[in-house]
Amino acid sequence: MLTLLLTFLHITAMFTAVMVAFGSGLVMRVAYMTGQVAAIRGVGMASARLGRFIPILFIIGGLLGLLTAIYTGVDLLSPWLVIAYVLFTIAMLIGIVENAPWGRRMGALLAQTPDGPLTPEITAMFTDTRVVVLTVVDYLVVVLIIFDMVVKPFS
Repeated sequence: MLTLLLTFLHITAMFTAVMVAFGSGLVMRVAYMTGQVAAIRGVGMASARLGRFIPILFIIGGLLGLLTAIYTGVDLLSPWLVIAYVLFTIAMLIGIVENAPWGRRMGALLAQTPDGPLTPEITAMFTDTRVVVLTVVDYLVVVLIIFDMVVKPFS
């Protein structure tokens, strides 16, 4: 019974973390597509309030996963778990090194930009090749983690 509870809590925490982190980014991209600063500002203000919980949710989810593996006696160096550790680390690094600073820069830019059509600076932040590539990598990492957790390759 405890195994099911730990697994449930791990999955719930991770789903919540992904929903908060990636949902905010997705809605931000949709707001960008309106072409209006006010739309992005509204999403940005809501996302900023949620943003502080993102690392906490991922850390709780990761710790619950580790606790579940330990409790169930899974080899912590199983190939599928090593893959999960690497993917989790990549996702956390993208969040810490790229996404969080991007959000802070966007927030500062939006604070000084009047409502109206997008400015070239805001457009540049969304269309920067690095941002686009890392967004794709970030989403791909989530898909790969789900695949890894379900299929447990090399095990």
